[in-house]
Amino acid sequence: MENKMKASSIDLQGVSYAAAAAGGTKTLLQETDMHIPKGQWLAIVGANGSGKSTLAKLMAKLYPATTGTVVYSNQPGASYRPFVQIIFQNPDVQMMGETVYEDVRFGLDNYGFPSGEIHGLAMNALDKVGLTALADASPAVLSGGQKQLLQAAGCLAVQPEVLIFDEAASMLDPMSRQRLLQAARSLHVEGTTIVWITQLLDELEASERIVALESGAIVFDGSRETFFYPRSGEVGSACERLGFSPPYAVQLALELMKRGRRLHPLPFSIEELGKAVSAWE
Repeated sequence: MENKMKASSIDLQGVSYAAAAAGGTKTLLQETDMHIPKGQWLAIVGANGSGKSTLAKLMAKLYPATTGTVVYSNQPGASYRPFVQIIFQNPDVQMMGETVYEDVRFGLDNYGFPSGEIHGLAMNALDKVGLTALADASPAVLSGGQKQLLQAAGCLAVQPEVLIFDEAASMLDPMSRQRLLQAARSLHVEGTTIVWITQLLDELEASERIVALESGAIVFDGSRETFFYPRSGEVGSACERLGFSPPYAVQLALELMKRGRRLHPLPFSIEELGKAVSAWE
Protein backbone atom coordinates (compact mmCIF):
# COMPACT_ATOMS: atom_id res chain seq x y z
CA MET A 1 0.00 0.00 0.00
CA GLU A 2 1.08 3.59 -0.52
CA ASN A 3 1.04 4.15 3.27
CA LYS A 4 3.91 1.70 3.66
CA MET A 5 6.34 4.58 3.22
CA LYS A 6 4.91 6.58 6.09
CA ALA A 7 6.12 6.29 9.69
CA SER A 8 4.00 3.86 11.67
CA SER A 9 2.15 4.16 14.94
CA ILE A 10 1.65 0.40 15.28
CA ASP A 11 3.01 -2.55 13.33
CA LEU A 12 1.60 -6.05 13.70
CA GLN A 13 4.03 -8.65 12.43
CA GLY A 14 2.65 -12.16 12.02
CA VAL A 15 0.36 -11.71 15.01
CA SER A 16 -2.04 -14.47 16.02
CA TYR A 17 -3.96 -15.16 19.21
CA ALA A 18 -5.41 -18.40 20.55
CA ALA A 19 -7.47 -18.83 23.71
CA ALA A 20 -8.40 -21.83 25.79
CA ALA A 21 -11.57 -23.56 24.63
CA ALA A 22 -13.36 -26.82 25.25
CA GLY A 23 -11.12 -29.60 24.08
CA GLY A 24 -8.06 -27.42 23.51
CA THR A 25 -7.56 -23.96 22.07
CA LYS A 26 -9.38 -21.76 19.59
CA THR A 27 -7.62 -19.35 17.25
CA LEU A 28 -9.35 -15.97 17.51
CA LEU A 29 -6.96 -14.08 15.24
CA GLN A 30 -4.94 -15.69 12.47
CA GLU A 31 -1.42 -14.61 11.51
CA THR A 32 -1.90 -10.93 10.78
CA ASP A 33 0.41 -8.33 9.30
CA MET A 34 -0.75 -4.73 9.55
CA HIS A 35 0.99 -1.38 9.26
CA ILE A 36 -0.90 1.56 10.79
CA PRO A 37 0.64 4.89 9.76
CA LYS A 38 0.85 7.79 12.17
CA GLY A 39 -2.24 9.97 12.03
CA GLN A 40 -4.36 7.53 10.02
CA TRP A 41 -8.07 6.93 10.69
CA LEU A 42 -8.45 3.17 10.38
CA ALA A 43 -11.87 1.51 10.62
CA ILE A 44 -12.15 -2.18 11.46
CA VAL A 45 -15.45 -3.88 10.63
CA GLY A 46 -16.84 -7.37 10.95
CA ALA A 47 -19.65 -9.43 12.42
CA ASN A 48 -19.74 -10.62 16.03
CA GLY A 49 -16.99 -13.16 16.57
CA SER A 50 -14.91 -11.99 13.62
CA GLY A 51 -11.96 -11.01 15.85
CA LYS A 52 -12.41 -7.22 16.06
CA SER A 53 -12.13 -6.91 19.85
CA THR A 54 -9.32 -9.45 19.98
CA LEU A 55 -7.40 -7.36 17.47
CA ALA A 56 -8.07 -4.20 19.50
CA LYS A 57 -6.73 -5.77 22.70
CA LEU A 58 -3.65 -7.04 20.88
CA MET A 59 -3.01 -3.55 19.47
CA ALA A 60 -3.27 -2.13 23.00
CA LYS A 61 -1.05 -4.96 24.35
CA LEU A 62 -3.78 -6.04 26.75
CA TYR A 63 -3.45 -9.55 25.28
CA PRO A 64 -0.05 -11.15 24.64
CA ALA A 65 0.27 -12.37 21.06
CA THR A 66 0.42 -16.15 20.76
CA THR A 67 2.77 -15.70 17.82
CA GLY A 68 4.26 -12.60 16.21
CA THR A 69 4.95 -9.17 17.64
CA VAL A 70 3.19 -5.82 18.11
CA VAL A 71 5.62 -2.93 17.67
CA TYR A 72 4.98 0.69 18.73
CA SER A 73 6.79 3.66 17.25
CA ASN A 74 8.80 5.87 19.56
CA GLN A 75 6.43 8.19 21.35
CA PRO A 76 7.09 11.90 20.75
CA GLY A 77 6.46 14.65 23.25
CA ALA A 78 5.90 14.34 26.99
CA SER A 79 7.05 11.04 28.52
CA TYR A 80 4.00 10.84 30.80
CA ARG A 81 1.54 10.56 27.90
CA PRO A 82 0.41 6.96 27.31
CA PHE A 83 1.06 5.67 23.80
CA VAL A 84 -2.33 4.00 23.32
CA GLN A 85 -5.74 4.11 25.02
CA ILE A 86 -8.74 1.92 24.32
CA ILE A 87 -12.40 2.82 24.84
CA PHE A 88 -14.37 -0.36 25.46
CA GLN A 89 -17.93 -1.27 24.56
CA ASN A 90 -18.78 -1.72 28.26
CA PRO A 91 -18.01 1.54 30.13
CA ASP A 92 -18.40 0.07 33.64
CA VAL A 93 -15.01 -1.66 33.41
CA GLN A 94 -13.17 1.69 33.62
CA MET A 95 -15.08 3.68 36.27
CA MET A 96 -12.70 4.85 39.01
CA GLY A 97 -13.74 8.21 40.52
CA GLU A 98 -16.46 9.21 42.98
CA THR A 99 -17.49 12.06 40.68
CA VAL A 100 -17.44 12.50 36.93
CA TYR A 101 -14.60 15.02 37.24
CA GLU A 102 -12.55 12.75 39.54
CA ASP A 103 -13.04 9.85 37.15
CA VAL A 104 -11.52 11.84 34.28
CA ARG A 105 -8.62 13.18 36.31
CA PHE A 106 -7.78 9.73 37.69
CA GLY A 107 -5.83 8.82 34.57
CA LEU A 108 -4.10 12.21 34.48
CA ASP A 109 -2.93 11.74 38.08
CA ASN A 110 -2.00 8.11 37.47
CA TYR A 111 0.18 8.91 34.43
CA GLY A 112 1.92 11.77 36.24
CA PHE A 113 0.69 14.78 34.27
CA PRO A 114 1.88 18.11 35.73
CA SER A 115 -0.50 19.15 38.52
CA GLY A 116 -1.00 22.59 37.01
CA GLU A 117 -2.36 21.10 33.78
CA ILE A 118 -4.68 18.42 35.17
CA HIS A 119 -7.79 20.51 35.90
CA GLY A 120 -7.79 22.16 32.47
CA LEU A 121 -7.20 18.87 30.62
CA ALA A 122 -9.99 17.13 32.56
CA MET A 123 -12.52 19.90 31.96
CA ASN A 124 -11.57 20.20 28.29
CA ALA A 125 -12.16 16.46 27.82
CA LEU A 126 -15.54 16.68 29.55
CA ASP A 127 -16.47 19.60 27.32
CA LYS A 128 -15.61 17.60 24.18
CA VAL A 129 -18.09 14.86 25.12
CA GLY A 130 -20.75 17.19 26.53
CA LEU A 131 -20.50 16.25 30.22
CA THR A 132 -19.24 19.52 31.73
CA ALA A 133 -22.55 20.17 33.51
CA LEU A 134 -22.28 16.77 35.23
CA ALA A 135 -18.72 17.21 36.51
CA ASP A 136 -19.78 16.97 40.18
CA ALA A 137 -22.28 14.13 39.69
CA SER A 138 -21.63 10.53 40.69
CA PRO A 139 -20.92 8.19 37.74
CA ALA A 140 -23.51 5.85 39.26
CA VAL A 141 -26.37 8.20 38.29
CA LEU A 142 -25.32 8.45 34.64
CA SER A 143 -27.16 6.68 31.87
CA GLY A 144 -25.38 3.95 29.92
CA GLY A 145 -24.65 6.37 27.10
CA GLN A 146 -23.31 9.03 29.49
CA LYS A 147 -21.05 6.45 31.11
CA GLN A 148 -19.67 5.63 27.67
CA LEU A 149 -18.97 9.31 27.03
CA LEU A 150 -17.30 9.57 30.46
CA GLN A 151 -15.04 6.63 29.62
CA ALA A 152 -14.16 8.37 26.36
CA ALA A 153 -13.39 11.63 28.19
CA GLY A 154 -10.91 9.85 30.44
CA CYS A 155 -9.08 8.47 27.41
CA LEU A 156 -9.17 11.78 25.52
CA ALA A 157 -7.77 13.66 28.50
CA VAL A 158 -4.45 11.79 28.59
CA GLN A 159 -3.72 12.60 24.92
CA PRO A 160 -2.50 9.23 23.61
CA GLU A 161 -0.84 8.92 20.23
CA VAL A 162 -3.24 6.09 19.32
CA LEU A 163 -6.89 6.01 20.40
CA ILE A 164 -8.86 2.79 19.85
CA PHE A 165 -12.67 2.90 19.92
CA ASP A 166 -13.86 -0.70 20.38
CA GLU A 167 -17.54 -0.37 19.38
CA ALA A 168 -17.56 2.64 21.70
CA ALA A 169 -20.64 4.20 20.08
CA SER A 170 -22.78 1.07 20.28
CA MET A 171 -24.67 2.20 23.41
CA LEU A 172 -25.10 5.82 22.36
CA ASP A 173 -28.13 7.64 21.02
CA PRO A 174 -27.62 9.37 17.63
CA MET A 175 -26.76 12.76 19.16
CA SER A 176 -24.20 11.29 21.59
CA ARG A 177 -22.75 9.14 18.79
CA GLN A 178 -22.20 12.25 16.69
CA ARG A 179 -20.62 14.02 19.66
CA LEU A 180 -18.18 11.15 20.16
CA LEU A 181 -17.38 11.02 16.45
CA GLN A 182 -16.78 14.77 16.43
CA ALA A 183 -14.40 14.47 19.40
CA ALA A 184 -12.52 11.74 17.52
CA ARG A 185 -12.39 13.91 14.39
CA SER A 186 -10.92 16.86 16.31
CA LEU A 187 -8.19 14.62 17.76
CA HIS A 188 -7.52 13.16 14.32
CA VAL A 189 -7.02 16.65 12.89
CA GLU A 190 -4.48 17.24 15.67
CA GLY A 191 -2.52 14.15 14.58
CA THR A 192 -3.92 11.35 16.76
CA THR A 193 -4.07 7.93 15.14
CA ILE A 194 -7.68 6.68 15.33
CA VAL A 195 -8.71 3.01 15.21
CA TRP A 196 -12.52 2.88 15.01
CA ILE A 197 -14.04 -0.60 15.44
CA THR A 198 -17.71 -1.02 14.61
CA GLN A 199 -20.47 -3.06 13.02
CA LEU A 200 -22.33 0.12 12.02
CA LEU A 201 -21.14 1.14 8.58
CA ASP A 202 -22.70 4.60 8.78
CA GLU A 203 -19.89 5.41 11.27
CA LEU A 204 -17.22 5.04 8.57
CA GLU A 205 -17.59 8.45 6.95
CA ALA A 206 -14.32 9.79 8.41
CA SER A 207 -12.29 6.64 7.74
CA GLU A 208 -9.29 6.80 5.43
CA ARG A 209 -8.84 3.03 5.40
CA ILE A 210 -11.13 0.09 6.13
CA VAL A 211 -10.10 -3.38 7.26
CA ALA A 212 -12.75 -6.12 7.30
CA LEU A 213 -12.35 -9.25 9.43
CA GLU A 214 -13.97 -12.64 9.01
CA SER A 215 -13.22 -15.64 11.26
CA GLY A 216 -10.11 -13.94 12.63
CA ALA A 217 -8.60 -13.13 9.23
CA ILE A 218 -8.36 -9.95 7.17
CA VAL A 219 -10.58 -10.28 4.10
CA PHE A 220 -10.37 -6.65 2.93
CA ASP A 221 -7.85 -3.86 3.44
CA GLY A 222 -8.30 -0.69 1.41
CA SER A 223 -9.85 2.74 1.06
CA ARG A 224 -13.47 3.78 1.67
CA GLU A 225 -13.92 4.19 -2.08
CA THR A 226 -12.83 0.64 -2.90
CA PHE A 227 -14.86 -0.79 -0.01
CA PHE A 228 -18.19 0.89 -0.79
CA TYR A 229 -18.02 1.37 -4.57
CA PRO A 230 -17.28 -1.29 -7.22
CA ARG A 231 -14.32 -0.81 -9.49
CA SER A 232 -14.73 -0.96 -13.24
CA GLY A 233 -15.69 -4.48 -14.26
CA GLU A 234 -16.55 -5.63 -10.73
CA VAL A 235 -19.96 -7.04 -9.83
CA GLY A 236 -20.92 -5.30 -6.61
CA SER A 237 -18.70 -3.53 -4.11
CA ALA A 238 -16.38 -5.26 -1.64
CA CYS A 239 -18.84 -4.21 1.06
CA GLU A 240 -21.71 -6.03 -0.66
CA ARG A 241 -19.63 -9.09 -1.59
CA LEU A 242 -18.67 -9.51 2.07
CA GLY A 243 -22.32 -9.45 3.12
CA PHE A 244 -22.44 -5.96 4.66
CA SER A 245 -25.22 -3.46 4.00
CA PRO A 246 -23.85 -0.09 2.80
CA PRO A 247 -24.99 3.12 4.53
CA TYR A 248 -28.20 4.61 3.15
CA ALA A 249 -26.38 7.44 1.36
CA VAL A 250 -24.12 4.96 -0.42
CA GLN A 251 -27.11 2.78 -1.37
CA LEU A 252 -28.79 5.79 -2.98
CA ALA A 253 -25.58 6.76 -4.75
CA LEU A 254 -25.12 3.24 -6.14
CA GLU A 255 -28.69 3.24 -7.45
CA LEU A 256 -28.16 6.60 -9.15
CA MET A 257 -24.94 5.34 -10.71
CA LYS A 258 -26.74 2.26 -12.05
CA ARG A 259 -29.08 4.69 -13.81
CA GLY A 260 -26.16 6.39 -15.48
CA ARG A 261 -25.71 9.39 -13.19
CA ARG A 262 -22.13 10.42 -12.45
CA LEU A 263 -21.25 11.42 -8.89
CA HIS A 264 -18.05 13.25 -8.08
CA PRO A 265 -16.63 13.01 -5.54
CA LEU A 266 -18.14 9.71 -4.44
CA PRO A 267 -20.42 10.42 -1.46
CA PHE A 268 -20.35 8.70 1.94
CA SER A 269 -23.00 10.75 3.75
CA ILE A 270 -26.36 12.31 2.94
CA GLU A 271 -24.72 15.75 2.98
CA GLU A 272 -22.07 14.67 0.47
CA LEU A 273 -24.72 13.01 -1.70
CA GLY A 274 -26.72 16.22 -1.73
CA LYS A 275 -23.68 18.21 -2.90
CA ALA A 276 -22.90 15.67 -5.62
CA VAL A 277 -26.49 15.75 -6.90
CA SER A 278 -26.64 19.57 -6.79
CA ALA A 279 -23.61 19.66 -9.09
CA TRP A 280 -25.82 18.29 -11.88
CA GLU A 281 -27.79 21.54 -12.02
